[in-house]
Amino acid sequence: MPPPAPGVQWDRNSDSEMLPGFPKPDDRPSPLELSDPSIPEALSGQPYSSSVPQPPVALPLPGGHTFESGNGPYFSENYGTTGQEQWLNSPSAMGNSQSYPTDDYCLDGYCDDGKPWQWTLLPAEVLYKSYLGGPREPRFASNIAYLKGTGWIWELESGGRAGLLRYGTTRHRFNEGWQLDIWGAAFPRLNFVESLDVDAVDFKVGVPITWTKGRFQAKMEWYHISSHLGDEFLLKNPGFNRLDYLRDSIVLGGGFFPTPDVRIYADADYAYNTNGGAEPWHFQFGVDYSPICVSEHGIPQPFMAVNGLIRQEVNYSGGVNFVAGWQWRGHEKDSLFRAGIQYYAGQSLQLSFLNEYEELLGFGLWYDF
Repeated sequence: MPPPAPGVQWDRNSDSEMLPGFPKPDDRPSPLELSDPSIPEALSGQPYSSSVPQPPVALPLPGGHTFESGNGPYFSENYGTTGQEQWLNSPSAMGNSQSYPTDDYCLDGYCDDGKPWQWTLLPAEVLYKSYLGGPREPRFASNIAYLKGTGWIWELESGGRAGLLRYGTTRHRFNEGWQLDIWGAAFPRLNFVESLDVDAVDFKVGVPITWTKGRFQAKMEWYHISSHLGDEFLLKNPGFNRLDYLRDSIVLGGGFFPTPDVRIYADADYAYNTNGGAEPWHFQFGVDYSPICVSEHGIPQPFMAVNGLIRQEVNYSGGVNFVAGWQWRGHEKDSLFRAGIQYYAGQSLQLSFLNEYEELLGFGLWYDF
């Protein structure tokens, strides 16, 4: 047999030629094939687990979104393993076949993770949010509308809602428990026909105690509202009957979420102190459709809401408010910015004109807390 070429090694057992530069493999048995009596019996038969941290699996959000790192990720360690998981097709999927477990959005109250409820001072999230179709909810808003019989008006809202104290969960979103809030707002109406004179303005403040658990929420609330005519309006209409409308009320209300994106609600409102034609009973009810997922890359999603209000002071008549359009929901804070149309028909939204019927249609911008 001729000698091997320089740099070529021979396998002693098989005389097979190996590639140049590669050392001969070790023929000794692998340590994994040996039975080592030094390994404790408690560890024998256990599956191998890597010490390298593995990335968590991000759950899909409505509309096919997922939270990546840096956007406040939501992960479920028990994803696909709990017996209570119920799958629903999200209305916000926008034709996408993505779905999500109701447990991950706390609809059935299985999101406590065994952690006790805690006291939180000045919580960032409001448990019982404003009704999207409610025309007299605390928010920032601007609506230019055509009022039948008057002309173009500018309806404004300047207010906000904030949490003071919570006893409940401390998650980034979708919290549960009891919470004390405070809110307030002013609702001026400006008249384009009269060089943007202030026709009237309502002022409203309230202190609610709210509760949220799974699909259900409830509130008990005290609020005060008073209505005032504008100085320019009184100067131009000296014979107008000023009502000095006022209510101090206690409200019991509740909401139900058949899906995470839809809320059905109703309120019963009793005023123990009234003035200016106000009567004790008001009743409010409605439906909100608002996708709960955040707006990835600034892409908006549709919303729609309808609200009805019945008032004793106008012979249990009232009004219906409808809003619809596009919404954007934030990453760091669960605030909501909306743009769309508004249509209202019923007794005047400005309580200084409560006996007047009005119908308005316009375009609005709303920022909800």
